[in-house]
Amino acid sequence: MKTPIQELIEQLKDLRDSIPDEDAMYRGGVINSIRLAEGMLDKDKEELKSEVIDALLDSIDSNNQVSIPTFSIMLDELFQ
Repeated sequence: MKTPIQELIEQLKDLRDSIPDEDAMYRGGVINSIRLAEGMLDKDKEELKSEVIDALLDSIDSNNQVSIPTFSIMLDELFQ
């Protein structure tokens, strides 16, 4: 499943690819939009990683068990 930002990036890339060479300024704006969206996606991933690590550490501190499948799913989401 893709996040809204990932879907936006795909749509922007499709738009970029459909812009003719003679519209270089418009194409450049779309390319900058892609870069900004990718930066936002990277930031979201870093925040999510931090939240997962914090949740794992909290569960260890409180002697709760984190199921391996649940943790695996969380990690899969981080690296997509």
